[in-house]
Amino acid sequence: MLQRLTHFILIRNLAGKELTDEKIHDFKRLTLVQGHVIISLFLLDLFTYLDFPYHIELAESIFFLALGVYVFLLWDMLRNYTNSKTLILLNFIFIMGVFFIGLIVANPFIHMEVTTTYRLLLEGVQVCLLAVECTVIYFTLMEFFKKDLSMTMGLWGAACIYLMIGLAFGSVYEIVCIMNIQCMGVEIPLQTMALMKRYEFSLMILSGMTTPYNNPTGMIYSLGTIEAVWGQLFIVLIVGRLLMKN
Repeated sequence: MLQRLTHFILIRNLAGKELTDEKIHDFKRLTLVQGHVIISLFLLDLFTYLDFPYHIELAESIFFLALGVYVFLLWDMLRNYTNSKTLILLNFIFIMGVFFIGLIVANPFIHMEVTTTYRLLLEGVQVCLLAVECTVIYFTLMEFFKKDLSMTMGLWGAACIYLMIGLAFGSVYEIVCIMNIQCMGVEIPLQTMALMKRYEFSLMILSGMTTPYNNPTGMIYSLGTIEAVWGQLFIVLIVGRLLMKN
């Protein structure tokens, strides 16, 4: 039983057209789940407007569920890009850490006292999440710039990478803000809602929208500048790559 579980976690024996089809399928699935994560951010404001019992906790729970599926699919994608069992296992451990520790420290229905230990646990969850995101982004970018890239894979891959980077920057902002709760210029309690606000901020920056935060700290401002420049640069790279002959 343990051997079969280890084989499932570490090994995916696909090649040729079967592997290509699986990669396209992964891009589609991940992009759709990213869409669900983004929609869940909208639900927070919608439920707050409707103001029914446990409206914040419900919105946070939907977001947390979508994020859990998203993180699992990141690891699942990674198995298509590398045969390194060490890398795949390490990312699997990170994902399990994100899920189980996050289930406690970011649970919408469990309100914990904000202590140094609590902050460190939150930091650990976000660092693990960011490590998985950066690993998958790296391999996905390598795939995107391969010579034999098909148009279908290019389109879905571009959408997937673009949103992945937006969500990854959300994790970066959260890491900074955990230690400085007023990093955005306003105080947001360190619960799941705070991470939702960081993701919302990141996606606004990436898309060139004006954010509602007028007084972010210098670190957040600098990171936002980097993300905004990357967002514009990536659009140029997408268009150039899709128009380039294989």
